[in-house]
Amino acid sequence: MSHNFPGIKETRELLKKKKIVIAGVGETEQGKIPDKSSFHFLSEASKLAINDAGIKKTDVDGLVTAFSLVENTFMHCTTFADYFGMRPNFFSSVAVGGATAVWMVAEAAMAIASGQAETVLCVRGDNTLSGISSSGMVALIREMCHAEFEFPYGLTTPGGYALAAQRYLHDFNNRPEHLAAVAVTMREHAAMKENAMNKDPLTVEDVLESRIIAEPLHKYDCSIISDGGAAFIITTEDKAKELGIEKPLAYLWGMGQGYSHQYLTSLQDLNQIYNAIDHSGQKAFQTAGIGVKDVNMAYLYDCFTITVLLTLEGLGFVPKGDGGPFALEGRMGLGKDLPVNTNGGLLSQAHLGAMHHVVEATLQLRGEAGQRQVENNDVAVVHGNGGIVSAHSTVVLGKEPLS
Repeated sequence: MSHNFPGIKETRELLKKKKIVIAGVGETEQGKIPDKSSFHFLSEASKLAINDAGIKKTDVDGLVTAFSLVENTFMHCTTFADYFGMRPNFFSSVAVGGATAVWMVAEAAMAIASGQAETVLCVRGDNTLSGISSSGMVALIREMCHAEFEFPYGLTTPGGYALAAQRYLHDFNNRPEHLAAVAVTMREHAAMKENAMNKDPLTVEDVLESRIIAEPLHKYDCSIISDGGAAFIITTEDKAKELGIEKPLAYLWGMGQGYSHQYLTSLQDLNQIYNAIDHSGQKAFQTAGIGVKDVNMAYLYDCFTITVLLTLEGLGFVPKGDGGPFALEGRMGLGKDLPVNTNGGLLSQAHLGAMHHVVEATLQLRGEAGQRQVENNDVAVVHGNGGIVSAHSTVVLGKEPLS
């Protein structure tokens, strides 16, 4: 699909001029950690990112937070600013579900480009596993259902994704094995990630023999729940030099969003989802001046295995329907056609939206991913989706300035 986006040329020139970068990253331990609160994780992750950049808290003049599933505050960013001892010139909270973390990068970049701040801390942390009951979590995920047309009939978030998965398997004559292969690859990558929650070997048969959550999704087709935090520092190349940052920088090349629906009752078919993913991705790619063939690694939102396949196809890495065979053939693994979620993703590392996806992409571009390191590491794409594959955000990151 061709798109004619307004302002692409201007955005590209602005990113080339400003040279906006990710200058520091940090992530805490992940798992069930009952002795730490949401704000504890936010503080810990923030300190790690600030220390990683080699700067001081007082060097940070902007703050972007996400949202909390546990803390009851309508002013999340300023509540944390007070807790952390900050008085930022710019502050904002982003809440678009799984598209949040990726768009935090863009929001910080826009704040810097408009002169609202020079160095922005983006952070998310929550004690989702230990801080909320299963019934409380069920009540939260019901919020994604339409109050009149879906909630009364018992639709859940896993149920919504299961319906998308059923349609996908039906439309392209694919099999549950194709979904399971995504989980297997994520587990292989998580085995090499220091703070991953799930590292035990996993096979396609293991996935298919695990209990059904919502047909055709099995237990291992669904992301895990975790306590933890992650953060990153956004600034410009010039400011990074001024602050004496010596770490390699990850440069922001492009960004975009796409939206298709909020409720499944307003979704006509999978093409509506594909178009929204494509819209988000193409805006980012066009701003970056690249195509999918130029991408060395991808970090795709994997709240369920089906989202990886839909995103892989929607962004144009493979034709529609070919994502399943691509996964089953092992082509998303390290050293293969397109390494995907080299940290293990939400399926095996931890679930904090796409925060860990952004962190891992940065580590890869810096050449600091250890045994997970992708050999050709020039360009990374990070994509998040919120709702039931509803709202999308994409960023393109490069290891060199945009040319």
